[in-house]
Amino acid sequence: MVRMPEAERSEASAPGPAAAEGAQPVVAVVDDDEAVRTLVARVLTGYEVHTFDRPQAALRAFAGGLKPKLIISDVQMPGMNGFELHSEVRRMAPLRGVPFVYLTAMDDRSSLRRGMVQGADDYLTKPFTPEELRAAVAVRLKRHESLTDPATSELALAVTSLGGLSLAVGDERLMWEARRVVTLLLFLLDNGGGASVAAVRRELWAGASADNHLHVLVARLRKTLGQHGRVGVADEHVWSEMRVPVRWDVADFEAAATRAEDGEASSIEAAIAAYGGEFLSGFDGPWVEARRAELEGRYIDLLEAAIEAAPGGSGRRRARERFEAYLDLD
Repeated sequence: MVRMPEAERSEASAPGPAAAEGAQPVVAVVDDDEAVRTLVARVLTGYEVHTFDRPQAALRAFAGGLKPKLIISDVQMPGMNGFELHSEVRRMAPLRGVPFVYLTAMDDRSSLRRGMVQGADDYLTKPFTPEELRAAVAVRLKRHESLTDPATSELALAVTSLGGLSLAVGDERLMWEARRVVTLLLFLLDNGGGASVAAVRRELWAGASADNHLHVLVARLRKTLGQHGRVGVADEHVWSEMRVPVRWDVADFEAAATRAEDGEASSIEAAIAAYGGEFLSGFDGPWVEARRAELEGRYIDLLEAAIEAAPGGSGRRRARERFEAYLDLD
């Protein structure tokens, strides 16, 4: 089913009775070229496609309640480009984790690099084949659906730390008073829920810290978690106990990267899609920096593996361009 905003209703006929509301994944397509919008809508059969000729129109629809499962956007458009649209979408809490795919004629390395820096889930260049577009959408939607499945996400602490930062339990967003509060939470999660006081001091602070710093930090983390978890210090040990399941994007990425070791192209692409971007960007500390380098290393290995696993010459060329562009990041 194809649905257009009011400004574009004339481009498509009214939806037919076979497409019940909510029965198909919603995909938003933003492109100032009418022919491209029409083509994408025709290629993506089985999806509920909403098309927009301007990023501003798409943002108004999102603010008005439209919640796509995936966004496809051109880069060069009047008034606001695709990179700016991507940034605005990432500021909208309900759409923070929605896959964002660039579909553009801008195939230069600097544009590809900028898209990757902003955490794009894919970057397809025009001309594209229907198979390339369908495959890109299917892979990204599969990951998105696994992360938003009510059976696994309801009443769980959802932690996003790749390409951005958020903590939420259901619709409740948890707030923190300082960056190191989040660092302590993730460090404890990464170490099975607890660590020695000496390890916490060594890994969270680059230099010496006052005796009361850790206790203040623990108190702030306790405030952040509220009824969803507990944290404390006892016998030179910092411990945490969550009262809800934890779903952490780092754990999801590492699990996907492990599955990708089988060398299958689909599992490699799924793992690449699970890497949302730099770990705790803007944060510092020995543990953060070491973990960031480790995760980025695994991502680079996946990009390299994708070259070998890519089917066909054009697929391998795109995989190599993606790999080389990422290595060129400043």
